[in-house]
Amino acid sequence: MKLASLKEGGRDGTLIVVDRELTRAVRATNVAPTLQKALDDWAVVAPKLRALAEQLADDKAPGSFALGTTALAAPLPRAFQWADGSAYVVHVELVRKARGVEMPPSFWTDPLMYQGGSDSFIGPKRRDRGRRRGLGHRLRGRGRRHCR
Repeated sequence: MKLASLKEGGRDGTLIVVDRELTRAVRATNVAPTLQKALDDWAVVAPKLRALAEQLADDKAPGSFALGTTALAAPLPRAFQWADGSAYVVHVELVRKARGVEMPPSFWTDPLMYQGGSDSFIGPKRRDRGRRRGLGHRLRGRGRRHCR
């Protein structure tokens, strides 16, 4: 089952179910209006979304449509927060050394995690409208899989 968000229906997009070939989709608003709402109530929503995915695969989903990737938003256009457990200890050591701060010995054995607030995420085919030459923009992309 593949889920995505369309750039419609408000700041959190509209939840859709997408076929395996990524060419057809169906709105899942009768199940959950957004991917965030689906994740919030996953135990109840997941079986309904799977049933809709099976209907789409069998070409029996009412309201299915040809999917153009330019219509897609980021899967969670406005996530509440993010947490990252991928800090490299050597990098942390260098940054702390540059700041003149000693590195605690526990950093070598305890997992590191940092957390951040979120703004709007961009979809897969959107151009960066805020980009200007000479400003030295550096973008770093990360993929996330939401698991239970």
